[in-house]
Amino acid sequence: MPPEINSPNWDGSTKILVMALMFVLLGIAIWFFQNLIYTLVMAGMTAYLLNLPIIQIEQRTVLTRSGSVGVVYLIFFLVTLILMIAAGVNVYQQGIELFTFVQQMIQDGPARFQQFMSEPIYIGPWPFRLQELNIDLKQVADQTFSIVQVVVGQSAQFVGTAAINALGWLGSTLIILVLSIYFAMDLPRFGHILTESIHEPGYRHDVERLLAESGRIWNAYLRGQTTLAIIVAIIVATGLTILGVNNSLALGLLAGILDFIPFLGPAIIIGLSTLVALFQDSNWMGLSPMWFALVVFVFGLIVQQIEGNWLNPRIMGGALGLHPLLIMVGAIMGSTVAGILGVILAAPVMATGKLLGTYVWRKMFDLKPFPITRDGLPVPNKPEPPT
Repeated sequence: MPPEINSPNWDGSTKILVMALMFVLLGIAIWFFQNLIYTLVMAGMTAYLLNLPIIQIEQRTVLTRSGSVGVVYLIFFLVTLILMIAAGVNVYQQGIELFTFVQQMIQDGPARFQQFMSEPIYIGPWPFRLQELNIDLKQVADQTFSIVQVVVGQSAQFVGTAAINALGWLGSTLIILVLSIYFAMDLPRFGHILTESIHEPGYRHDVERLLAESGRIWNAYLRGQTTLAIIVAIIVATGLTILGVNNSLALGLLAGILDFIPFLGPAIIIGLSTLVALFQDSNWMGLSPMWFALVVFVFGLIVQQIEGNWLNPRIMGGALGLHPLLIMVGAIMGSTVAGILGVILAAPVMATGKLLGTYVWRKMFDLKPFPITRDGLPVPNKPEPPT
């Protein structure tokens, strides 16, 4: 029997070369399969959002993991279908009206804006005209409406493409749903597979801790942001309906969707609601269009203050730990890399990167890799001295 020949170990330079080649190939694959990456990300987000009720059913009933997944996805599908049937026709009609209004606003907006500028605004007994300001409001209006025209033109193109490719969109949705079911089935195994591949007990503990902390970040963002979006949609739709703003349901739904876009989304919905009120023919309060638009604008600001100062801290709990400026920069960078999906996921990606970067930094300087914790939650602390 011939002697066994052992495979030689790679030296350090060979390992570095292989790792660099793997990263290059991974980058090429991501570039060429961007649509597949989007589908996988959407499927993973859906599975992650539904993982909590799946765990609850699995722990509190006799159902297995697969049975719990089946029950949750069946309920999710039925609830979505019922909501679409219940609100679909009304929201669709209001959406068409809102889109028609924006198109009409683009055509008649500058002329009506000039009319508003020339009409007096009464503050008590004193009349006031916007033309008295030393601001070229006509130029501002023309630039604003040109921007709106570009956005609406892109939206019209998107709607037309979506209408033409409706079957393709439905097929993509079904693929995402099926993939998310598989992800939900195997979600508990992913972390176990990763930790089991680490043989050093200390590093295994580090990986488990990093997975737990990153899971907390993504759990807080995805579920928290979804909850915030639903609450904001309900508040905006209800408030605009009470104020008597046209297309309030469509505006509320749009507010919930745009709430996923940091900073820019709320600004868009406030501006659009104000424009709808400004160009609305009448209102039940009997206010002039300018004053009615001001009321709607103040209402939008109040909603955003409630969300930012009261709802967000209680629902999100500051889990991301990022400065608003970093979130804004991350959203801009994410938009250039992955479009709207990059904007939505910029905050949790940056928070996860901050977690990993802090870990690497502390290991580089021989510090304890994780700060002192209280009740399992990270507590800001000064770096511990080297051990």
